[in-house]
Amino acid sequence: MPHFELDPTSIWDAIARLADERDHSWRYTKKGDKRLLCDIAASVAARKRNRAARQQVATDRTLAAARARNLDRALPGQSIADRMLRAMQPGEWYGQGDIARLAGVSASARSKVHQVLMRRGWVEKARNPAFAGILDPWSIMAGAEPEPLHLFRLTESGLKVKAALPADECQSSP
Repeated sequence: MPHFELDPTSIWDAIARLADERDHSWRYTKKGDKRLLCDIAASVAARKRNRAARQQVATDRTLAAARARNLDRALPGQSIADRMLRAMQPGEWYGQGDIARLAGVSASARSKVHQVLMRRGWVEKARNPAFAGILDPWSIMAGAEPEPLHLFRLTESGLKVKAALPADECQSSP
């Protein structure tokens, strides 16, 4: 039988790595994988980058097909989503109702934030720290304005799309 020498530091390193809840590199390897941890981490990072790139290509392809199908849609800058993008300022947080009011559309159009802006990655969503729960009907009838549960702000891709929109005719005239 061969004699094995165990290094106590390597055993302790292995135990510490397994105890670390944030280290998930072991999940993406096959049994018996002899690669170094840095190689495994590079492989996992590359897989995530490739997946994000494929998702972006698929999104672009889907949007191009939708544009080709909908040639009779509103001109650029005239759709509800474009008006919402144009109304938002970079770095500012807005509720869905605020975005609809700023864009000058009805309250029922606020669903475009989720249906269009979120799906295309033009806005990001975060929980509102000022949300205190749902108000009762009596306080709403008395004029209380409820805080929205979620807030939205422009992402980098949203800023690029906003910059590519034509200038608003109403705002550019003196």
